[in-house]
Amino acid sequence: MDESWYRRDAAGLTIAVRIQPRAGADRICGVQAGKLKIRIAAAPVDEAANERLQRFIAGLFGVPRAAVSLLQGGKSRDKLLAIAGVDQLPPALAGSLEQPL
Repeated sequence: MDESWYRRDAAGLTIAVRIQPRAGADRICGVQAGKLKIRIAAAPVDEAANERLQRFIAGLFGVPRAAVSLLQGGKSRDKLLAIAGVDQLPPALAGSLEQPL
């Protein structure tokens, strides 16, 4: 598995993502070019896609929405997120990324 899209630090995990807004459903698509590719159903209007992304990531990692912070990329498809209080990938995510795209 390509692990270049995330890193551990004292506070938790930092992940690099590339989102595709206006998708049919929220889902993980794999790793491409060193970023976790995620499809988000929300449109990139009035921060809706960013908020939906943060809620999706919080649910995936089993943390409160407040534990997911947008560090970079507020108006870009490429984003950097911090997830406080976790030190490893959830098994469901790690397992899905082992499958070929």
